[in-house]
Amino acid sequence: MVSRKKTSSAGAERRRFPRRPADIKVKLRAWRRDDVVFEATLPTQDLSIGGIFLQSEFFIKPGTRLRAEFQLEEGSELVAVEGVVVRQERVVAGSRRVRSGFAIQFVDYLEDAKQVLARHFLAPAVREFVEKYLRSGRPRKLRSEDDRLVDVVVAWELDCFDRGRALFKP
Repeated sequence: MVSRKKTSSAGAERRRFPRRPADIKVKLRAWRRDDVVFEATLPTQDLSIGGIFLQSEFFIKPGTRLRAEFQLEEGSELVAVEGVVVRQERVVAGSRRVRSGFAIQFVDYLEDAKQVLARHFLAPAVREFVEKYLRSGRPRKLRSEDDRLVDVVVAWELDCFDRGRALFKP
């Protein structure tokens, strides 16, 4: 996969969420009033909590609002989001571009879609952290379940801060 990061004119990373290669099918719909005017199922190139890049030989105009539905894994929860087409990429003869399709930025997360996406990206790191935290013996020093939950979140935040990456901003 070719790595493409959004950067500002100063060269700083602008993406809020990291992207990962993904090979899933996404069902798209566009509508006008109450009528579905477009429907297609397309494969992904990559995915993040905030958007998706779809492989396609046809293109949808930037600014078009779409509903996307997909499962991260076979049999997993359905992720339903609404998004806006923000970019097209076309393979041009003689160019170095290697992919063709369009990017959708998610603007509305239906039901618990954002939580499902976040869990997909964060679960391995969180599990590793929780296992380390539980081995520390600290949870046994706290009396209530609420205190233990608060303590593990605070410990996670401190760990993120120590690594130079705050996930939750006050």
